Amino acid sequence: MKSLLTTTKIGLFDQGGLEEIFRHARNLVVTTIIVAAGIHAIDNASSMSALGVFDFRVVGYFVGVIGIVLFCLNLADGLYRLSKVRGHLFFQIGTVVIYLLVTVRVAQLIVALRTT
Repeated sequence: MKSLLTTTKIGLFDQGGLEEIFRHARNLVVTTIIVAAGIHAIDNASSMSALGVFDFRVVGYFVGVIGIVLFCLNLADGLYRLSKVRGHLFFQIGTVVIYLLVTVRVAQLIVALRTT
C-alpha cells in the first residue's frame, strides 16, 4: 500500500502528471465552450445578426464541428499519454467514460448559463 502511494506521489508531482491533468482539463473546457457556442448559434440563428454573416446555422455547425475535432484530438492525446503509463485497461476505459460524461455535462451547463 505504501509503495502505491509513493508511486502515485512521484507520478503526480515529480513527473508532471498533475500538470498534464490540468492541461487536459483546460483543453476540455475550451473545446466544450467552442461546441456550446456552435450549438447556441444553431439554436438562436433567427435572433442573431452580424455584418458579413448570412446564415448563423451554417456558422454554428462549422464552429461545432471544429470544437468536436479539437475535443477528439485532445482525447486522442490523452489516450496516447495514458497508454504510456502502466495501468489496467479498465482504468483507461473508465477514464474515457468519465471524460465523455464530464464533457457533455459541461456543455449542458454552459448552454444553460448562456441562455439564462
